[in-house]
Amino acid sequence: METPVNPVNEAEAAPTPPPETAPAPLLTKFRAVIQGGSKRGNNNAIFTTNDLRGLVEVAATFSDKITFFVDADGVKVRVLDSAKIALLDAMLPRSVFVAFDADGVGHVAVDAKSLLVALRRAKSKGAELKYEDGQLVLTIAGVRSFRVRALEASVEAAPQPKVNHTASAIVDADLFKEALVDARVMKADAVKLLAENGVLLFRAVNETKEVEVKLAPAEGEAASTYALDYLMKAAKAFGDGVVEVKFGNNTPLELATAFNEGYVKVFIAPRVE
Repeated sequence: METPVNPVNEAEAAPTPPPETAPAPLLTKFRAVIQGGSKRGNNNAIFTTNDLRGLVEVAATFSDKITFFVDADGVKVRVLDSAKIALLDAMLPRSVFVAFDADGVGHVAVDAKSLLVALRRAKSKGAELKYEDGQLVLTIAGVRSFRVRALEASVEAAPQPKVNHTASAIVDADLFKEALVDARVMKADAVKLLAENGVLLFRAVNETKEVEVKLAPAEGEAASTYALDYLMKAAKAFGDGVVEVKFGNNTPLELATAFNEGYVKVFIAPRVE
């Protein structure tokens, strides 16, 4: 016979709830100083203005707006493309910046293409990204400033995709991009990734031609096909260095690069054959 539960005793045994705390103050301003330089090398340790430009360039192909979620620990960006085929996910902790300060917690949304135009003018120079008085200000080399008006945006970030990886590889970013160009020159519209016999293979086929590239040593086995157009867009998020490639059989592809404790990732849904 079951012993009846006494709700009074049960309540007394429950842990004391923590005291209520005041909500975090809304974001009023933040400032991030970004290192210049055209190359970071294979250690992927340094986040540069070129990397920020690549991130914003991908965001601009997915959506009209890019939203920066900011707190004292750093900046997060998550942008879902309009067709819901690809997702850009970035986490930039304060450690990847030369200097970082934030007053409060909140989000700043701007027109992605307007910010991209300003970042292209930075080229390889160091820059400061600052939010104040309802504007996002990009100052290049401490001399030239571009101001982009903040827009209203949803406070909810796009959801994190659930993926089941069975294969992975570390690929040279330049080799990955060259393989994509090979596929585009052949006028292929999709690319098949295969991890087999310890090698990651890149294969693109059209009606009369085929290109195959051995990208890198691989762990695990998998095969899946992805739209070339989305792969070309995603590649803009990865500058120099290496890209981690993860995928499974007909599962979303995850492309990622790391910056100290931060990362930039792009997820792409498979094209089912």
